[in-house]
Amino acid sequence: MGSWFSRRDFLPAGLKADRVELDGNRIRVHARSLDASAACPRCGTVSRHVHSKYWRRPADLPAHGREVELVLLVRRFRCRAVGCPTKIFSERFPPDVTRPHARRTSRLHELVRHIGIALGGRPAQALAGRLLLPVSKDTFLRSVRAKTEGVVADPRVVGIDDWAWRKGQRYGTLICDLERRKVIDLLPDRDPATVEAWLRARPGIEVVARDRNGGYGGATARALPDAVQVADRWHLLENASTAFLAGTCQPFARLSG
Repeated sequence: MGSWFSRRDFLPAGLKADRVELDGNRIRVHARSLDASAACPRCGTVSRHVHSKYWRRPADLPAHGREVELVLLVRRFRCRAVGCPTKIFSERFPPDVTRPHARRTSRLHELVRHIGIALGGRPAQALAGRLLLPVSKDTFLRSVRAKTEGVVADPRVVGIDDWAWRKGQRYGTLICDLERRKVIDLLPDRDPATVEAWLRARPGIEVVARDRNGGYGGATARALPDAVQVADRWHLLENASTAFLAGTCQPFARLSG
């Protein structure tokens, strides 16, 4: 026999569901915070004096073949601290629920980020449509480019390659932490001096994976003379494929001659 569970089990921790509506192909969950008070984001004073309320509608993970939308009741509180310039503030939900001004819950945002890392823009958007995730290709790319919060140790193994701000017109430099498999910076151009300055500020880098672009190689050699430079995987596979095709086509070329 299955155990009983409440509607709260479907929601991120810290929320209480007041009611659930089925609107066509969408499930709408009306929820609110379990806390009776909130802390002022400027001075930290805890307040219970509610000034007003409004609604937020972040998207959540789909369920049972339907899109899910949270309708969050957000309360505005009065800060009673003497001298605090913030007179009225909105309550903040826990980070594992949603971020301020975010259009998705944190758990949906993490799913979007992982799909974006795995597939990129357009392929991710195509898959998202089948998964009932209303996310555009640009949103997937923005989630990948978003910097990781918190203090992160200096990278040890990085990958450097160029990427297009606007294809055929403007290019920048993409830098990845290959051990953490994360994008850590986007440089505004692919000028060797820009890359050299970035590398020089991070002397802990030991290995640099790059393409055959001589500009990146020279910048790495000048900034980190002791670092090991290696060809990245994509160019190794491309070179191997080119060598294989050249080797298999030569006998046919001789026969046709």
